[in-house]
Amino acid sequence: MTFPDISRVTAALKADVYQLCRTEGRMVGTDGHAVAERFVARRLEEIGLLPYRGTSFALPYEWEGIAFTNFAGVVPGRDRSLAPLLIGAHYDSAIPAPSADDNGAAVAICLALGELAVKHGGFERDLIVAIFDAEEPPYFQGPPMGSIRFAEDELDDRGVHFAMIYDLVGHDVPMALFKDLLFATGAESHPELPGLLNGITLPKKLRLIATLNRYVGDMSDHGVFRKSGIPYLFFSCGRWEHYHQPTDTPDRLNYAKMARITQLSFEVLLRADEGKLKPSAGAADTVAFEAGTFRRSAGRFFPLLCRWAGVKDLDRREAIDALASKLLSTGL
Repeated sequence: MTFPDISRVTAALKADVYQLCRTEGRMVGTDGHAVAERFVARRLEEIGLLPYRGTSFALPYEWEGIAFTNFAGVVPGRDRSLAPLLIGAHYDSAIPAPSADDNGAAVAICLALGELAVKHGGFERDLIVAIFDAEEPPYFQGPPMGSIRFAEDELDDRGVHFAMIYDLVGHDVPMALFKDLLFATGAESHPELPGLLNGITLPKKLRLIATLNRYVGDMSDHGVFRKSGIPYLFFSCGRWEHYHQPTDTPDRLNYAKMARITQLSFEVLLRADEGKLKPSAGAADTVAFEAGTFRRSAGRFFPLLCRWAGVKDLDRREAIDALASKLLSTGL
């Protein structure tokens, strides 16, 4: 499949973000949250998905008297007995504000990927498009968190073959020379993932840096998949000045960058569908892979990047630890 014209994908992403990210926000239990629920259900149907379970995309659940709703649609694969691929993002907001980057942008990318998969005719495996509730505080990493409830209560016996989770993927990285960066964690979750990513030609104006998940922790919905031993990737552009602020509005996002992330993600899905990702004991050694992503992303500035971190090269885990610590100190 040839990836569609990038301008069309950009426009579709922008339209979904503006519809989802209203001024009242999407906090659990609010009218804005209910509006968001209707939007997600409608879009899953419009792009041609089937309900993952039963006859509805909505997967309601309750915890201590509070009502929540996950959503899951599926693009049927050619062999539905296989463990599915999964893409996911949360739709609730932390504050009563648009929260476009957190996490409307990621929801829009998941919807775009679902539509691309439908137009592609599906994969060998099913593709689950999961839109999770209750990722934000006070539910974060607690029992009501939507991705946890999905994995523990709503996932069928086939499990998940490979998961891609998104959070904070709509903005330019606040570093003058590296605005087009995208960060990935989770390549260490399976020995074949570094090679899978290395085999993909990145879209122009998108640079990828891969790091260990332990540098940032389970900061979003990928945590439950990591803990379950499922191969996964978590994509993010890191935090920025508008994180959990009323200023996180749709007009501040880079929709062309989001389209390029969508293009990269679709290629990852194609490769993960073709690959076996057989069960593997232990984590992958990703030092050389991570160093390569830093080297390619920094280009001629790589020596300066190393000096800034106080290391000579990134040929050792300790050196990458130092650079990751330096980057995190900037507020990413």
